[in-house]
Amino acid sequence: MEKRRERRPGLTALFWRYLITTGGVLLLLIILWWMGLTMLLRQGVVRPASTAADQVSGVVQKLESGEITPAEIPYYYRWALFDAGQVVDEGNMNGRFLDYAKAAIAGDSTPQGMLYSQYHRIARLPGGLTCVVQYDYSMPYGSPELQNRLPEFQTCATVVLALACLLAGAVSTRHFAGLLRRDAALLTAATHAIAQQRLDAPLTGRARVRELGETLAAMEQLREQLARSLERQWAMEQQRRLELAALTHDLKTSLTLISGNAELLQEDNLPPAQREMVETILRSTTRLQDYVAQLRALTAPEGGSEPVKEPVPLAALAEGWQEIGRSLCAPKKISFVCSELPDCTPMVCRADLDRAVSNLLDNAVRYTPAGGKVRLGISAEEKQLHIFVEDTGPGFSAEALAKGPQAFFTSDASRPKEGHLGLGLFYADQTARKHGGELRLSNTGQGARAELTIAF
Repeated sequence: MEKRRERRPGLTALFWRYLITTGGVLLLLIILWWMGLTMLLRQGVVRPASTAADQVSGVVQKLESGEITPAEIPYYYRWALFDAGQVVDEGNMNGRFLDYAKAAIAGDSTPQGMLYSQYHRIARLPGGLTCVVQYDYSMPYGSPELQNRLPEFQTCATVVLALACLLAGAVSTRHFAGLLRRDAALLTAATHAIAQQRLDAPLTGRARVRELGETLAAMEQLREQLARSLERQWAMEQQRRLELAALTHDLKTSLTLISGNAELLQEDNLPPAQREMVETILRSTTRLQDYVAQLRALTAPEGGSEPVKEPVPLAALAEGWQEIGRSLCAPKKISFVCSELPDCTPMVCRADLDRAVSNLLDNAVRYTPAGGKVRLGISAEEKQLHIFVEDTGPGFSAEALAKGPQAFFTSDASRPKEGHLGLGLFYADQTARKHGGELRLSNTGQGARAELTIAF
């Protein structure tokens, strides 16, 4: 028999469940509170709120007839004696209650008070004095002892009910919010796992709310699709590396044979025209061997050993770069200058960095017209080394600014300039990334600028 699918509540159902549960608990608390109040009234622990108002007429009659004295007035009243509007005896009044009584004796019949409105009745005593009887609609205790020792009952009972309702509401809210918080935590964990590319394991956990569960399921599908996509991409990358490795191996073997035979021919007594051809072959072979070396660097596995970094004085690095720059600029009579050097000793992979800077210089010289200028600048700040090369050439095109660091990109892909294969800037960018930095391309208004930033 097919297993029955478990139904999960949706957000709307959860919201209504919260309202009904919370409302039911609050209603139950109010009923219990009312039952407790009724029980206290029946047992005489407290009196009804109308007790003082119901009995005040009889109390006034007894005072005026002399049947009772003001001191014998029930404890749930306040009283004071006046003679011609002046206080003779404050009785059990004090503070603002006495002020209310003075206003009443002066003819103000408006109820006054803060928490409870105070009402007044005036009794003319047989001796000629006036007694002001003050009362309100609060629930007194059933005995003077309780009235004197315990706080005012009605306010305390109301506060207890309010606190109980707040506590019940807080507990109910915490419970239902916990359901949403748990599901939200699952979504957050899934998002972090995908963002960190931890795609090899399924997303764990099961949401209790239907909509959040559907979102989690969609994220699981996204994880699976990304995992398959990355696997395909990795397989294609590995295939590309294998093909490049095989290609560079065959090229290296062929170039070694060509170079060796050309060197043997160079040793013979050849006519000038043939000797020039042999030298052209050797120069071209040397350039191709350099490209093969760069291709072999591209085919090196990324998960291999990290480049060995060592502390190298910046002055020593710059000296080699300046020699390269001057040697590249001399044949085209290009002016080469270098900025002042900061005093620091960065931790770098020297061979990689030398080749990266050499590529930047070679790229600048290649596009700078004869008689132009190439500038090498070096600065250090906040644990970062900035190396930039500026030229007075035509500058980078919009496409070159966007795609320059990509492998095999050239300004004219169908006809690379002077055998340029578009690996120089790519290699410089890879070197910067290995050193925790980046390569930035820009135009200065007078030419192009390539800036290599590395962390040290």
